[in-house]
Amino acid sequence: MLCLTMAKPPISTPLPFPQGKTLPELIQPLDARIASVCDFIRDVKPHILQPDSVVPISDPYGPSIVDPEMRCIVVSEETKRGGDAVNKNRQEKGLCVLDIHEIPLVEDIKHAAHEEAKISSSSQRMRLLGTLLKEPVKKGLSDTPYVIGLTGGIASGKSAVCKRLEGQGAAVIDCDKLGHKAYLPGTQGFRRVVAEFGQDVVGSDGSINRRALGAKVFQDRSRLDRLNQIIWLEIASMAWEELRALGAGGCLVCVLDAAVLLEAGWDEFCHEVWSCIIHQDEALKRILDRDRLPEEKARQRIESQLSNQERVDRSNVVLCTFWEPEVTQKQVEKAWAGLLGRLPTGEGEPKHPKL
Repeated sequence: MLCLTMAKPPISTPLPFPQGKTLPELIQPLDARIASVCDFIRDVKPHILQPDSVVPISDPYGPSIVDPEMRCIVVSEETKRGGDAVNKNRQEKGLCVLDIHEIPLVEDIKHAAHEEAKISSSSQRMRLLGTLLKEPVKKGLSDTPYVIGLTGGIASGKSAVCKRLEGQGAAVIDCDKLGHKAYLPGTQGFRRVVAEFGQDVVGSDGSINRRALGAKVFQDRSRLDRLNQIIWLEIASMAWEELRALGAGGCLVCVLDAAVLLEAGWDEFCHEVWSCIIHQDEALKRILDRDRLPEEKARQRIESQLSNQERVDRSNVVLCTFWEPEVTQKQVEKAWAGLLGRLPTGEGEPKHPKL
């Protein structure tokens, strides 16, 4: 009997990425991986494909240490010790020792400096960065400008990517700056915040006292949500006006730079969503180095935001700033070249999305 197994990814360390699989968010779902193996078997030796030929496993061994009918196990140079461990377990259970067939690793002659020298799934995932992972959904938006919603978690390198996109020719709307404007005296945002949270959030200088406001909302999730609703609506209104002005001025591509793009629903403004992701360990290191925060607070900031997987699942393009700056630049250039190849040519009055 030949039993092909497909397990959850084991822990490994493909340097220089932090411990764990490289870009695990881009690993294919298990069902898709099993389907690929089945397709391969049908192509090369279809008669061996039986209902139990491909088995998902969730531990290091799967059926290899309990199936008495197995006679052989195929390993690579890197997993030879795993084959030995299988046989040790089988001997302890009174099962026959499996023949171990070792296959050599194949060199990837086209690998980049930050990729593995062998042909590997890790390198394949790295090469997905900056490519179109999911076709954009048509939303009835104006073709001019074509809006890229750029988001990412804390210390993900989003701002650096935004500057690189600006260098490629994109206009940028910084939603963080619009957020500061939403609190200014005389604005609708200012009036709505005061009406909702009281006159005592106004400081002696007539502006919103952020400390006083924070004391009212950060210990009460419902009040924080209410504040976000007020401010996010104001930011959306200002961003929409800027988009209209940019379109009228002939701007072709605009980047809506927003950490809370998905949480606030601003992706409805956007033709595509691009996300910057970074491994949590690297994000923590960057925060500690940059902001000098206690580690506990830094971890709280990371854990309070959307996960990388949540961002990837809702993104058309994914970028990662873990490696050297020139690697990030190549990702951006790849993403930009792909974007230019799919820009629409139609025109028309923008249709305001439902906020």
